[in-house]
Amino acid sequence: MIERSELESVLKGTLSLNGCNISVKVSKSKVTLLGMVQSVEQKSEAERIAWKVVGVWSVGNELVVGH
Repeated sequence: MIERSELESVLKGTLSLNGCNISVKVSKSKVTLLGMVQSVEQKSEAERIAWKVVGVWSVGNELVVGH
C-alpha cells in the first residue's frame, strides 16, 4: 500500500523541491501530485520521485508551474 504521508515527506525533504507546495492524493496504485512548483524541472523531479515509490503504477502530475 502506498503511504501518502511518506511520499509527501520525501518530496518536502528533497532540496531541489525546496519552497514548493506539493500535496499527494493516492487511489489504489495511482498517485496524483497537486500544488505549485517554481519550474518545469521541479515538476519533472517530483514526478520522477513519485515513480520510484513501490506499488505505484500510475502518476498524475497536476502540478502548476508558477512564480
